[in-house]
Amino acid sequence: MKRNRFAERHPYLFVAILEIVVIVVYLIAGTIAHFLKLSNLGLYALANLGLTVIVAVLLTGMGWWKAVGFRFSDRRSDLLYFLVPFIPMFINFIPGVEVRSFGYFLEVLAITLMVGFVEEAIFRGLMLNALKTHGLWRAAVVTALLFGLTHALNMLAGKSIVEDMAQIFYAVAIGFAYAALVLKKGVLWPLVIALFLFDFINFLQRPVFTYPPFWEVFIVAGLGVIFTAYGVLIMLEKSKKKAMPGYI
Repeated sequence: MKRNRFAERHPYLFVAILEIVVIVVYLIAGTIAHFLKLSNLGLYALANLGLTVIVAVLLTGMGWWKAVGFRFSDRRSDLLYFLVPFIPMFINFIPGVEVRSFGYFLEVLAITLMVGFVEEAIFRGLMLNALKTHGLWRAAVVTALLFGLTHALNMLAGKSIVEDMAQIFYAVAIGFAYAALVLKKGVLWPLVIALFLFDFINFLQRPVFTYPPFWEVFIVAGLGVIFTAYGVLIMLEKSKKKAMPGYI
């Protein structure tokens, strides 16, 4: 029996189990971090180290590395579609960056690399690959909503409801656009790089700088609209090509 047979026969259960695993791993990491008095960075390190191992084992055991998009693009021009996901990274440069120490730089580098790999490999990799045979739009929407649900845990951070809702909308929007890109081009690794760089610059931002709440909501919500529109355009283009005679 193929190791990926379960995901093929029960895709929604497979996806639900993955979502539960992500939440449970973060809860366990949060509990450990609390008792050991670790920082948020330490919590991210614990959680994503565990998830990195789990994801790598799953991708290897199921033989899904290439299937989920860890492969070279068929055409170099296809990579132009992945420029939009890098927009948030450039916005993160606006406050400026500050490297506290070389050790901190390496720590952030390692953690954000794991975060980029884990989030993309789970949501736009394992989940999307399991669901796409049951409808491309459905797969994109479901994985985007789950991505937003996972980031809804940030609502416990003490921000306002408006800021929390804007962040969740943004997470769902990029989840949808990212899923559309993978479904259209079959390549995942550029998104790993985009998410890694976004988080990396975010951690290195000058701590004294903060956007006023209004502008933070405006920027996040604006990016959410851009990514939603981009995802819809890509999905419509994908659906149009699939409907053409002789299209495979």
